[in-house]
This record gives sequence, structure tokens and C-alpha cells, in this order.
Amino acid sequence: AVTDFVTPRENESSATETVRFRTIGDATCTGAVRSSASNLEEVISEVAASRVTERGNRADDRRSEAAMEDRKKQGYF
Repeated sequence: AVTDFVTPRENESSATETVRFRTIGDATCTGAVRSSASNLEEVISEVAASRVTERGNRADDRRSEAAMEDRKKQGYF
């Protein structure tokens, strides 16, 4: 997602897509999921039909398997 805080690098480009985020919060740490859902019922249907967990899009999970636990120990939460 391109936001005030996330912009493409010189060698990257952006495209307009319809997406949603797993949680209400920061687009800098939650990966976008392609979605045509426009209401809660449609989101639930998409999630129920999915074979891939949306949690895997989190930036923390790409750092290390214990990234969230490490941040908890550091007092982040």
C-alpha cells in the first residue's frame, strides 16, 4: 500500500487494486489482501473460502518467527 509513510522505491511502481487489511490499524505492518468484499458478510465469506492464512501477511512474521514475542519482552505491547 502506498501511504504517507510507505512510498515506492526508485525501482518500484504502484498499481491501483481493491484490497482490504486483516486488521484495522497500520498499513505499514499488515499486508493487503486482494478483495472485492464491500461488507462484513462478504469478508467473512472470503476468509471462510481461503486456503491461506491472512496472518502470514504481517511484517513481523517476515522478520523472524519470534518477532512478536521479542517485541512483547521489550515492552512494546
